[in-house]
Amino acid sequence: MTRKIYYAHSLPGQPPEKWETMQQHESAVAKRCAMFLKRIHPSLDPWGNLLGRWHDLGKYSSEFQTYLFTANQILDQLNDVHTAEATGKVDHSTAAAQFAEETFGNIGRLLSYCFAGHHAGLPDWDDGIGQSGLLHRLQKKIPPWKTNAAADVLSFIFPGRPNFQTLEKNEHDIAAFRVAFWIRMIFSALVDADFLATEAFMSPDRLKDRTRRIEPISELANCLEQSIERIQMQSQDTDVNRIRKSVSEVCLTRSQLPPGAFSLCVPTGGGKTLASLRFALNHAIKNNLDRVIVAVPFTSIIEQNASVYRELFSELGPDVVLEHHSNLDPATETTTNRLQAENWDSPLVVTTNVQLFESLFACRTSQCRKLHRIARSVIVLDEAQTLPIELLKPTLMALRELLETFDCSIVLCSATQPALDYRDDFRIGLKNITPIIDDASSLHHSLRRVQVEVAGPIDNEELARRLNVLPQVLCIVNSRPHAAAVFERLDNRDQGCFHLSTRMCAAHRKEILTTIRLRLKNKQNCRVISTQLIEAGVDVDFPCVYRASCGLDSLAQAAGRCNREGLKKIGHVIYFDAESPPPPGFLRQSAGSAKELLDEFAADLLAPSAIEKYFQLHYWKKKSSWDNFQVLDAIGNQPSKIQFNFRQVAERYQFIRDATETILVGWNDIGKKLLRDLEDPHHFIDRNTWRKLQRYTVQLRHQEFAQLLSVAAVENRHERWVLVHAHLYDKNLGLCLSKADGVLPIEDTII
Repeated sequence: MTRKIYYAHSLPGQPPEKWETMQQHESAVAKRCAMFLKRIHPSLDPWGNLLGRWHDLGKYSSEFQTYLFTANQILDQLNDVHTAEATGKVDHSTAAAQFAEETFGNIGRLLSYCFAGHHAGLPDWDDGIGQSGLLHRLQKKIPPWKTNAAADVLSFIFPGRPNFQTLEKNEHDIAAFRVAFWIRMIFSALVDADFLATEAFMSPDRLKDRTRRIEPISELANCLEQSIERIQMQSQDTDVNRIRKSVSEVCLTRSQLPPGAFSLCVPTGGGKTLASLRFALNHAIKNNLDRVIVAVPFTSIIEQNASVYRELFSELGPDVVLEHHSNLDPATETTTNRLQAENWDSPLVVTTNVQLFESLFACRTSQCRKLHRIARSVIVLDEAQTLPIELLKPTLMALRELLETFDCSIVLCSATQPALDYRDDFRIGLKNITPIIDDASSLHHSLRRVQVEVAGPIDNEELARRLNVLPQVLCIVNSRPHAAAVFERLDNRDQGCFHLSTRMCAAHRKEILTTIRLRLKNKQNCRVISTQLIEAGVDVDFPCVYRASCGLDSLAQAAGRCNREGLKKIGHVIYFDAESPPPPGFLRQSAGSAKELLDEFAADLLAPSAIEKYFQLHYWKKKSSWDNFQVLDAIGNQPSKIQFNFRQVAERYQFIRDATETILVGWNDIGKKLLRDLEDPHHFIDRNTWRKLQRYTVQLRHQEFAQLLSVAAVENRHERWVLVHAHLYDKNLGLCLSKADGVLPIEDTII
C-alpha cells in the first residue's frame, strides 16, 4: 500500500510533484540544526536532530495539507478533506510543542518554547490573557495530526539532559538565566536551519550567493600581518608609534593563551583598534574558534572602523568584512554581505553594542538567527565601560554565559581602568579576566600626551571668545542645543567652523568629518563644536580640546582627540562647567561623580587611580540600578519550572528606550534626488533605494515629531515621513526645530 504523501512547502504555479515533502524538509532542517549545535558541543547533536525532525509536526494535519492545496487552487486533487476547514492559515507549530512535553515531561518544555516560536518568535510562558503564551498553547485544542505522521518520526529517544556547569548554591537567578539563555541558543539553531532549508528549496539562486567561498580566519590573519608591517614601515619614528608597535606585539604574543576573558587597557591613540584585531584573529586560530565579532558603542563611529578593516583586507575581496548596523552605506554592501548579515555567517563581523546585546535578549526569529554563530567566537567589546548601568547585571550574565557555556573569548577594550571585573563591591563583574597588557599604569604615563586643566565655569559668550582665537580646537558639550548655541556665536562660521550632532543625517556627518580631517592635515583653521558622538573612536587630532563637565571616562575619550599622534610636546584639554548643567540622568550623575574627585586628583585627572576611584563612585556601587528595568524578573529564579517570559525580556532589555520617529531629509544632491523618487505614490522603490535613504534619516522623539507634523513640515510618502520644509535642515546644524513656525525647540539629551 502506497503511503500518502504529506507536504511541507508548495511552489507557486507548480504541481505537487515538485513540492517539498515533509520527509525532505524534516531531513534538511535536522541535518543543518544538528550541524549547528554539534559545532557548539558534540552532546547537542541529538538535540539538533530532534528539533529539526519535530518542528513542523503540525503540518501532518489534514487541515494544513488542505491549506496548501487551497492556496495553490488545486482542491480537486484532494478527496479526503473538508475544504470548508481550509479558510485560513493553520496553526502548525503548537503540535510539536505539545508533543515534546507529552513525550519528555517537564524537560520537554525546553523544546516546546522553540517549536511554539519557530515562526512567531519565542513566547512568554504566560502572556496574562491566555492567547499566545506557551501555557495556553500547551492546553490549546489543535487539528489532529499524529496518525498521519510516520512512526520513525515520532520515535526519537530522549536526547539527554543539557550538561550545565555546576553553580554555587546561592546562584538560583544565574541558573534560571542559564537555562533561558540555552533555550534561546538552540532556538537560534532551529530557526536558522529552518530558514536556510526552506530557502534552498524555494530560492536556490539565493543559496548560490550565500554559499560563495568565505575566506578562513587564517587568511585574514596573514593579510593583517602584511598590512601591519606595511603601516609600521610607512609610519614616522615617534614615541607614540613605537609604543603602538609594542602594544601590537604584546597582543600577538598573548593571543596564544587559552580561551577566556581578557582586558586590553590602552590609552586612546595607543593603537587599540589594530592591536585588538590582531589578538582576536590569532587567538581564534590558536583555539580553533570560528569568527571574530567586533562591537562598538555607536553607529556614528562603526563606519570608520569597518572602513579601516576593509582597507586592511582589500586584497581578499569586498565580502570578507561583514558590517552590520542601521547606517550601512549601500555602496559598501554586496549581495553576499547582505545575506551574511541575516545570520552572521562570516569570519569577521563588525557591529554595534545595540545589535549584539539586544539580539542576545531577543525573542524574534530575525534577531535570534545569528545567536548560535556567536558561540565559539572571539568577541571584542570596544570601550566596554560604555555598557548602560541600568542593564549591567543581565548584560554581564550574558557575557558569563558566552564564556562558560558557549566557549567564547571576550576582549574588553578600554582606554581606562577596567570597569567590568569582579571585586567585593562589584560582585556581578566577570571573574578571572586576564590583562593583555600587564602594566597599564606605566603605559598610561608613557602615552600621556595631554595636560588637563580644570577651568571652572565658562558661559557661552566666554567659551566662544576663547574658541575664536584658536586656529584648531575641538569643543565637546553635552546636548544638541548647547552645541548649536556655541556654534552660532563663533566668528566666520563659513570659514573653517563645523558642528556635529545626531541632528545631522549620517551622510552629512561623514562629509563634515572628511572635511575636518583634511583641514587638520593641511594645518588650516578648524574649529569644531560637537556633542559627545565624536568621543568614542572618531579619529581626529586637535592640539586643544574643551570638554564640558562629564564623567572621567568621557573625559579620557575627549582627551584621545587631542595630540593623538604625539606630534606636539603636550596637548591641552580644558575641563569646564557650562552655563547650564548636563542634562538630567546618566550625564549629570557621571559629571557629579567626577566632580567629587577634582581636588583629590587635580595633578592628573586621567591617572588610572583616578579612573578607578571614579568607577567606584559611579559604576560599582550603583547596585540598585544594575537591573533597573527588571529584565531578570521576567526570567525568575526557579529554573526547574522552565517558566520564562521571553517577550517580556526582549521588551525590557533595550539600550535605547526613548521612542523615536524617523524622518528623511534632503541633504545634498543625492539625498534630494532620492526624496524626489518618493513623490510619485505609484513609483516602485526597490530595496537598494531604501538602504540608500537610511543614510539620510534623522531620529526625533515623538513630541518633537508631533510639533513638525502640526505645522505640516513633514508628510507621509511610501509609508515614510519626509521633511518637506527644506529650510528646516540647516547646512551647518542639520535639522533645526527652532526654524519651524509655531515650533518651540525642546531641550534634549540625545547626542
